[in-house]
This record gives sequence, structure tokens and C-alpha cells, in this order.
Amino acid sequence: MRDSSVWQRFLGQPAALAGAVFLLLLGLLALAAPWIGQGSPWEMNTTPMLAPFTQAQHWLGSDLLGRDLATGLLYGARVSLAVGALASLATLLVGLLVGALAGYFGGWLDALLMRVAEFFQIIPQLVLAVILVAVLEPSLGTIVLAIALVAWPGVARLVRSEFLSLRQREFVQAARVLGQSPLAIVFRQILPNALAPLLVTLSFVMATAILTEAALAFLGLGDPEAMSWGYMINASRGVLREAWWMSLLPGLAILLSVLAVNRVGEGLRIAFEPARRTGVSS
Repeated sequence: MRDSSVWQRFLGQPAALAGAVFLLLLGLLALAAPWIGQGSPWEMNTTPMLAPFTQAQHWLGSDLLGRDLATGLLYGARVSLAVGALASLATLLVGLLVGALAGYFGGWLDALLMRVAEFFQIIPQLVLAVILVAVLEPSLGTIVLAIALVAWPGVARLVRSEFLSLRQREFVQAARVLGQSPLAIVFRQILPNALAPLLVTLSFVMATAILTEAALAFLGLGDPEAMSWGYMINASRGVLREAWWMSLLPGLAILLSVLAVNRVGEGLRIAFEPARRTGVSS
């Protein structure tokens, strides 16, 4: 019943619903890119610098080398959504492990893990990501790893605060009295009650991951074998006045994707809020 009320509150927010629909459609288009695109995004198959809506086959125009922009956008969506999802998952795993250990056991382990988190937080995230990707060589795997390494401290601190609050609750004390192991208490009692704020935070981590991947690609540190929105902007920045659409289209794709993820995250926060106020897990 509580799950349905959370779902109803989410569906009652037009902005969050629109964001979710946009991301769903973008994901479907990205998956269908090999069938609806004009071949490979690297294929030079038309006139260079073709303006949008001048050819039916290349309706969004072409770049400096005659590559279809619509195809590039579709494959760029694949990269952005994949990096966003994988980086969020990796961030969740690291942040959950560190935060749970620090919040449940406390003491010297808590102090040590939080000092490590502070070390990562004092360095600007983009600077640290650039250094990590440059050292490890650019690829989708290293980009996901770099984003996870710069994003996990925030998630770990959130998980820690939730565990510190929940470990003293009556149902946790009862589980201890019944002889449940610490691992069982963490995964069966505490973690389900900490999922609501964690899901909201991860949606914002995904938005940050999309922006970070685009920034790295713009700086020339993206995967050289993957078409990216950031790469498309970088490749066209020299002709910004003559062919503004080459930068505008991938820029709009980044803007709308990040905005959609943020709206979904905000919608989740509002949907979970009543349950959080009453102290009941959704």
C-alpha cells in the first residue's frame, strides 16, 4: 500500500513524469541507433557542414567531415546513459560499503573511513577525474571508474548518517536480541529503510556523471572509439559562428538529459518525503 502511494505521488508530478518519459524515449532511441541511424557515427556519408532540414536523409545536418549529426546524437546517447548508469552503480557499491561500515560499527573505523572520504572531497571532482583518466588512458571503463572515485564520498556520508540514525531504532535492537548477525541486520533491517534517500542521491550522481563524461570528452579524454556528445561539441567548436548547430544540438542533448534526471530525482524526493517524515520505509 505504501509502495503504491509513493508511486502515485511520483506520477502526480508533471515535471518528474516528463523527465522519466524523456529518459525512457532517449534510452529506446539509443538502443535502436544501429537500425534508425545512418550507419556508423564515424562514417563520412554526406556533404560536410550540411545545415539541418536541408536533406531528408540527413535531417539534422552533418559535421565538418560529413558525418550525420542525428546518428552521432543517437550513439552519443548510448555513451552518456551507459556511463551515467554504470557510474551510479559503481558509486552506490563503494559508497554503500564504506558508509555502512562507518555508520554501523562506528569508532576508529568510522573516523578512518571519513578521513579518507574527506581526502577525496577536498580535490575538485573534475580535476581529479581528469587526472585519473589521463593516467589510466581514456576509455569508457576508466571514465566510469574515475567518476565513481570522485562521487562516492557524498554517497558514503549519506549512508553513514542513515545507519547512525537507524542502528538505534527499536527494530534493530530487537534483531540484535533475536541473535541476527551484523550482516543480516545491515541488509535486512537497516538498508531497506535507507533506500529512499539513497535512490534520490543516486539520480543526482547520474546527472553529474553525464556532465562529467561530456566534459572529459570535450577535453579530449573520452573513449576514442565511442561517439560522445562532448566529443561532438569539441569537434565543432572551431566553426561555432559558421555552423552553430553542430555545437547546439549535442549541447541541448546534454542539457535536456541532465534536466530530466534532476527532475526525476526531485520527484523521487517529494514522493518519498511523507514516508520519511513518519519514519516508515516505503
